[in-house]
Amino acid sequence: MDEWIDDVIEHDGLILRERALRAGVDPDQIMKALRTGRIRRVQRCVYVRRAPEIAPLALARAAVLSSGVTDAVASHQTAARVHGLATPDGRWPEHVTVARNERRIRRRELICHGRTLALGDVEFRDGVPVTTAVRSLLDMSADVARLNAVWAIDDAVRRGIVSLREIAKSLSARAGGRGDGVVKLRVAEADGCAESILETAGRLALKDGGVVLPVAQYEVFDGDEFVARLDAAYPECRLGLEFDGVAVHNAPRALYRDRQRQNRLLQLGWTLLRFTWWDVMHDPDGFVAAVRRGLSARGVGGS
Repeated sequence: MDEWIDDVIEHDGLILRERALRAGVDPDQIMKALRTGRIRRVQRCVYVRRAPEIAPLALARAAVLSSGVTDAVASHQTAARVHGLATPDGRWPEHVTVARNERRIRRRELICHGRTLALGDVEFRDGVPVTTAVRSLLDMSADVARLNAVWAIDDAVRRGIVSLREIAKSLSARAGGRGDGVVKLRVAEADGCAESILETAGRLALKDGGVVLPVAQYEVFDGDEFVARLDAAYPECRLGLEFDGVAVHNAPRALYRDRQRQNRLLQLGWTLLRFTWWDVMHDPDGFVAAVRRGLSARGVGGS
C-alpha cells in the first residue's frame, strides 16, 4: 500500500509532494496517506513518515524548500536547533531569512524574516543553508522570551559553541533593524557561566530586584582541599546560593553527597540558601527577598 513512499522518500526522511507527483504518484494516494496518519505534514507540500523523529537539519531543509525563495536560509530557532543551541520547547513555526525585497511568507508552520545577511553569516550543512551559530543565537534572541534568550546565550558560551568575542563582533556588524535593541540587552544580561536555565532565571530576578549579583560557579576550598562548587556565592560574607533541579538531586546518592558537602560548608562558616524551580520561577519576589535577608543578616547591603 505504501510502496510509493519508499520510492520517493529522501535521505533525510523528507517526502516532497512535487517529487512524488513527478514519479507518477496519484494525488489521492498522498491525501489518503495523510488522512490515515501514515505520513504527516511538516511544511506545505513536505511530509515525513508518522513515527520517526525528524532531525533538525531535515526540518531546516523543509522550511527552506517550502518558502519558495531560491536564496532562503534557515535561521532563528530553526538554525539554532541545527547548531544544538538551547531553544524553547515546541517546534512550530520554523524560520527562514530572505532578502528584504523578497516576498515574505507567514504561515502557521513557517515565518520568513526579511534581513540582510552579511558575508560569513551563512554556512551549509549537508547542502542546506543555515545561519551560523552566532548569527542564529542573536536572531533568536530578538524573537523569544527574555529568559529563553539569555539562557541560550549563557549555555552557548559555557559549552564553547560561540564565544563572547564572536557575539560582540557579530553584534557590531549587524546592519540594524527590528529587535536589535532587544538583542543588545539580552547579550548584556548574559554571563556565559550558568549551568541551568534556573540559574539564569535566578540571576535575572536578582538583577531586576536591585540586588548585587553573586559570583557564579564559585569554588570553595579548605586550604588546598576542594570542598564544593556553588551555583552562586557572595564570598565576602560566605553566603552561597544553590538552585536545585529535581533530576540532579533526587537520587539517594546525590542527596547523600549534598548533605555531606553542606555540612562541610557550614563547618567553614558558610550559610547556604537553597532554591527550587518553584521558588525562582513562581515566586521571584520571595526569592529575591530571601537573598536580601541573607545578605543583611551577614552585614552586607543587598543593593
